[in-house]
Amino acid sequence: MMQGSQRLIVMLVYIFAQPAYAQRPFTEGIIAYDVKLEAPGGKSVTGVYILYVKGDLLRKDLKLSNGYSDEVIFSFGAGKGTSLQVQNGKKYAIELDMQEVHNYQDVFRDYRTVMRTDASKHIAGYETKAATIYYTSGDSSIVYFTNEWKPAKPLMYERYPSTGFLPLFFNYNDEHGMTMWFEATRVTPGPVANALFQVPVDYKIISAAEYKTLSR
Repeated sequence: MMQGSQRLIVMLVYIFAQPAYAQRPFTEGIIAYDVKLEAPGGKSVTGVYILYVKGDLLRKDLKLSNGYSDEVIFSFGAGKGTSLQVQNGKKYAIELDMQEVHNYQDVFRDYRTVMRTDASKHIAGYETKAATIYYTSGDSSIVYFTNEWKPAKPLMYERYPSTGFLPLFFNYNDEHGMTMWFEATRVTPGPVANALFQVPVDYKIISAAEYKTLSR
């Protein structure tokens, strides 16, 4: 058996070997961002972007001041994604091609991270660190992040699929030349209602191919 002094040494080694905090996957809760989008001509719109997370379920809601909205629900356990859209006053739940979703994200898997010397920002109750992410495509993104949390699923953030941090501020240019800024206003771990991840009964479920036909 260990003597008292030996047990004390083992305990001290264990305690000081532990990190200052345990990085936790964000498995259930709500993360909300203020959003600003600026078009090449200088015209801008604002909005909100909200992530709802519950285990293998993820919902992303983007609502802009110009009336645009984009709502997507993922069920990773079932391997399904659904986009809620309104076309000519009719409501559609469009079944996404998950292979296409993953292929889009693959473009952002290879990158290098360069830490910045910017002063830390206090965002949504967290002190953050700053970095610039450089992709092999030539694109880059400025990120302020907390190491206290990390995404539980890669598709929480399409452009940061393999990161071990939670981005609380980030920007990027999309494929249409629009610059987008996101800054977190709250990070709220806790129970999320199952109803948020269900397709509303007044939405007609159709395939992505059917929706493309309707949109022509």
